Amino acid sequence: MTTDDRKHDAVTDTTPAGGGIETIVASTMLGGLGALFPVGALRNAAGSLVRDPAPLVDEAVELPSRLADVALRGGGDDVAAARDPRFMDPAWRENPVFNRMAKAYLSLCDSATKVIDELDVDWRSRERIRQSTDNLLAAASPTNNPLLNPVVWKQTLDTGGANLVKGAKNFVDDMSTPSKLPASVDRDGFVLGETIATTEGKVVRREQLYELIEYVPLKEEVDAVPSLIIASPVNKFYLIDLDPRRSVVAAELRAGRRVFIVSWVNPDRSLADAGFDAYCAALVEAMETVCAISGSPKLNTMGLCGGGQVTLMTAAYLAAVGRQDIMATLTICIAVTDFAEGPAGSAHLSRARAKRAIEQARSQGSFDAAQTARGFALLRPVEGIWLAYVDRFLMGRDAPKHDLLFWANDQTNLTPKFGADMITVALDNSLAHPGEYVLNGAHLDVSKIDVPVYILGASTDHISPWHDCYRTVGEIGENACFVLASGGHAAAIAKGPGAKRASHRTGGVAYGVDPDDWLAGSELHAGPWWDHWNAWIESREPEKIPAPTSQGSEEFPPIGDAPGEYVMRVLT
Repeated sequence: MTTDDRKHDAVTDTTPAGGGIETIVASTMLGGLGALFPVGALRNAAGSLVRDPAPLVDEAVELPSRLADVALRGGGDDVAAARDPRFMDPAWRENPVFNRMAKAYLSLCDSATKVIDELDVDWRSRERIRQSTDNLLAAASPTNNPLLNPVVWKQTLDTGGANLVKGAKNFVDDMSTPSKLPASVDRDGFVLGETIATTEGKVVRREQLYELIEYVPLKEEVDAVPSLIIASPVNKFYLIDLDPRRSVVAAELRAGRRVFIVSWVNPDRSLADAGFDAYCAALVEAMETVCAISGSPKLNTMGLCGGGQVTLMTAAYLAAVGRQDIMATLTICIAVTDFAEGPAGSAHLSRARAKRAIEQARSQGSFDAAQTARGFALLRPVEGIWLAYVDRFLMGRDAPKHDLLFWANDQTNLTPKFGADMITVALDNSLAHPGEYVLNGAHLDVSKIDVPVYILGASTDHISPWHDCYRTVGEIGENACFVLASGGHAAAIAKGPGAKRASHRTGGVAYGVDPDDWLAGSELHAGPWWDHWNAWIESREPEKIPAPTSQGSEEFPPIGDAPGEYVMRVLT
């Protein structure tokens, strides 16, 4: 990084923090040591400690005392109470040596967190240092050292060292993949269209950017107003069509919905110039096609993650050109559209970094999916890297067969223009400023959307934190409701209607209400948020009609079976 870059990439950058996948895209295109050793942030932290050394001094005094208590008496916090997945084996609790080792490590982590929390620095500096520290501490865990991990010792003795031989092979295999990460899922354990994404349907339209899929109804009567679900361009659509036993699409069909899905293409260089304008125009085209096939003048639209941002912008565009009557309702799931603040990944987003990321994407032809995967892993290094590192390389285990993990690892590239548009909107926070962003000639004003809007956040989402999702309420106004699902970014979506061990919260919303105040006044309900959404849809569009006996129409006849061709495309 040049001197000028350092100046422009200063952690005092006043641009909005951002949130969601656009910050991951920007920060991980340039990754490397700059992310793990943020020079500017460390300089600011040093300045803070010079001005007020109390946080460091306090921990320098207390930590040795705590470590001594751990060593001599086995004191300190209970390892089991920490609920850390690395220390779940009974040996970490029952063996006094290993128990002390775990407690000492967790005490060190706790001290580092306290010092970071007390630093008198700007938000970006704090989060950059926190992310760097989290990654370094995660790497330093005793669980990662085969000589210090009792579970690895036991496995080695039980297998006569075969685990280490298998681990070495796993290492060679995993480091040959584009992401260079320990495999978290057995990619050979699923076959699209055969064991996953198997719900019966037809591709009824195929264009450069998308395929439109219509599913076969499972009820004799279906909604008169169809529902169009818009997947994220970053991951493939079958998050809602996983294992047949828990497919969200299948459950929605059983609930009487008439479901269409937009499946985005995994773009190659020929689509390099396709940005928000092109994707939103494609979505309008898909919406018109759904109406033409169904005979309904309107439809329910639902956007997931990055697809939520595209869907909201398209809705604002339709409002600007006087065509929003095509939408019966609008649902935005786990998507950040107001970038005034943001999660940890946002701390690395700046105009200089964004400029370099965009230039790099243009040079290589895309925002690469493997680089994005590494960015997600660095956000949560324990879950994203080191648990799989121990399982694969030290324990010598095969990667698990898990449909949700299979989907999460099936990311797509982004076109340079689409990625650049995402980053620019985040940096400028233009969707929060009426009329500032121009889409296909129309000045967008989200507050002009005059249809019922359903906004979803997920309680433990680290990619699009629910506090940031909640701010969309303020953009839209009185037409919006907000629901908080239990779970993380993808898991909350994948728990379909009737799923067990799921819950959600509802409550009244008002402009300017702090999300934590909303949470305090909200009501907890058993069951997944999809149950609530289905009731919400039916209360607004209750009319039913006989289910169609075939998919598509004379104008748009079926051209293939679900899940389609685009979901199969893998680019190297």
